[in-house]
Amino acid sequence: MLIIHSSLLDLLAAAATLSPMYFTHCTPDDLDHATGASLRIFSVKTAGIKGDSKWPLYVYGVVAARDRVDFNRNILFHRTRKNAQQVTEDDPFLRLSGPARAILPELEFEVELRVKGRTKSRDRALINQAYPYTHCCARLYTIGFHNCRCRIELSLEQLKNSVQATILSVRILKGGPCTFKYGGRVACSSPPHEVVIMDGQGSVLEVTDPPSTQVVLLDSRDRNGGEMPMDTDGYLDLTRHVVSVELRQSNVYYPETLEDTFKVVIQAYSQSGDVAAQGHVKLTPKLCNISQVVCDLGDSKVEITIAWSAHVASKMFL
Repeated sequence: MLIIHSSLLDLLAAAATLSPMYFTHCTPDDLDHATGASLRIFSVKTAGIKGDSKWPLYVYGVVAARDRVDFNRNILFHRTRKNAQQVTEDDPFLRLSGPARAILPELEFEVELRVKGRTKSRDRALINQAYPYTHCCARLYTIGFHNCRCRIELSLEQLKNSVQATILSVRILKGGPCTFKYGGRVACSSPPHEVVIMDGQGSVLEVTDPPSTQVVLLDSRDRNGGEMPMDTDGYLDLTRHVVSVELRQSNVYYPETLEDTFKVVIQAYSQSGDVAAQGHVKLTPKLCNISQVVCDLGDSKVEITIAWSAHVASKMFL
């Protein structure tokens, strides 16, 4: 029996948009539109502050996208004043919780952020801007929002041909809570932007993806105390669940055969904060259905469950 973590159910229920699993159990009639271009959001960064602002900042508000599908806010970042995030010069990245479904091109990004003061009357606006995105190039891209107080940078990549993956669960099968005794990290990339790290003798030490090209699903370092959020059954409480995945044909003569373009990386930290164990799996994306794979992490085994779905090109035609 498939168990969907309660935090994911809360996310989907709260999102003012279509489900990212709309076509998980069936495929749409028009695949040309439903497997087209989409955006993958890597990060939102407070690149600099100006004027009389000083680090750290306690930031709250909304960063969202509105695309042609339903024109609703697809939330990337949302914090209330009570739950404002501390942003420092050494760690200027906002803790993203979305998107709630894939973002399609021809959209508008909205950034409405405020800085918490000692009292509510001393709160002040940090930035309030909208940015119409109309780019059509499949590449890494950074959007800048700036005013007299700060500069915000949104890092993304546009995929030419894609589907959406919803990470339903990440669960420890073998090893127990001690696997992440000192915390850990779960991230993914698609397509992998792999870099080969070699030693002085030319031997391969590691094949990895630069952090700037990974979507971070969970990092215990972003939480107070640095503990890995996990329930008694071994399910990790992911921060983000939905990511766009690129489709690539592996053989020109068999276009239905796809490459393994989705990579999930899991790391366990040591007491000193270094990576004590690391494992990864590569998956072939699907137009629909559910995949379940096991990732070896040192002496532990971690189960990853993913729901695949084509895009909803427009809510008008549902």
